[in-house]
Amino acid sequence: MQDKILNTGAESAENKEPIISTRGLVKKFAGKTVLRGIDADIYEGEKVAVIGPSGSGKSTFLRCLNLLEIPTAGKISFGDDVIYESDYYAQKDKLNDLKDKKRAYLSGADDDEVRALESRENQLKIQLKDLKKELEALRTHAKLLKATSYREGAAEEAEKTERRTAQALRQRTGIKAEIKNVKAGIKRRKSVVKSSLDEAKIAAMNADISAQRIVTSSSLSRHKKFIKKMDRTVDAHRRTTGMVFQHFNLFNNLNVLDNITLAPVKTGVLEVRARRKALKAAAKAGDENAKAELLTLPHKLEIIENARKNAFALLDRVGLKDKAYVYPATLSGGQKQRIAIVRALAMNPRIMLFDEPTSALDPEMVGEVLQVIKQLADDGMTMVIVTHEMGFAREVATRVLFVDEGKIKEDAPPKELFGNPKNDRLKEFLSKVL
Repeated sequence: MQDKILNTGAESAENKEPIISTRGLVKKFAGKTVLRGIDADIYEGEKVAVIGPSGSGKSTFLRCLNLLEIPTAGKISFGDDVIYESDYYAQKDKLNDLKDKKRAYLSGADDDEVRALESRENQLKIQLKDLKKELEALRTHAKLLKATSYREGAAEEAEKTERRTAQALRQRTGIKAEIKNVKAGIKRRKSVVKSSLDEAKIAAMNADISAQRIVTSSSLSRHKKFIKKMDRTVDAHRRTTGMVFQHFNLFNNLNVLDNITLAPVKTGVLEVRARRKALKAAAKAGDENAKAELLTLPHKLEIIENARKNAFALLDRVGLKDKAYVYPATLSGGQKQRIAIVRALAMNPRIMLFDEPTSALDPEMVGEVLQVIKQLADDGMTMVIVTHEMGFAREVATRVLFVDEGKIKEDAPPKELFGNPKNDRLKEFLSKVL
């Protein structure tokens, strides 16, 4: 059965366009690069498991697919629609790097001797910090010894503590003096470096900055246009992309049924409203077909009724039909996660994204959630699942992506990836989790 599924996935890759495609996906948080150029294609009917160590970028990758995180650079396509494409943040980083290099050169900070002196200064500051902690501990110990001077050996221990305190104080004085000398040395060396700066090098740096500033400005202009367009495309994308989070994210002030029907009703009403507006304009212009279609548009109550029927059918499918009118606070973790899955399914998505759906559950509740996901997989739902459940990934996935340090290090069918891993980091990872 597994081989059949794998062959189907391979056929999809050869004959069809991917549902979601990423190229050169980069994401940075406060200067820290989390994703380092992810290229991935997800095809219709595939069940793609994303595995890897904590902090490797798995969840960030998944959130970028739904644009809950805006990438720093790269391209994301959903079918034929490009939902994100920009290199503005990457170009901005390049401009800042060039400015930092010029600043370092002008100040002498990039001189080898200055760097060595600054490294020594940092080492001395660490030593000084450690000595400060030790002196605080010695003084506290001395007070304790004074309070328990009646104890046998207390006088001898107090004398030893006093000697060590005096020694530490001398060390502190010496380190402070050395730090002062090192700082003076840095200042002198920077002065020497500044007096011998290469004007041609400075001019070249300025030219590079000016050229990069033009590139960044142009990129910003394209970025703004795309973001304006993206406001419309993102909503359409998310309506066909279900997302299930680690911590359920149910609305605690709404009962289960309202949690499930909230999005379908709201989007359904908005779609009918927009369609009615367009049809009215066409009918005013004399379009008889538009007049006829206006009469067939569903009423809000009909939209609500259809959403409720669908919600009950989905709840029945996961064995929670009797929980339709209760509030999330009364449910177990496993029940909440199954409701979260139903809520995502209520939008009739083309693809489901699962972000470690069992990580917040007790071990005994994991099985009931994985069983629901397995049923969806058996029904042919396209999925991307970030998971630490290796057995589940091996059994259900048609492909497994191993992500480490923000890169896809290996992409293979589960039988091959788990049975014959090629990447050394993957081998190490599997040896710890299997």
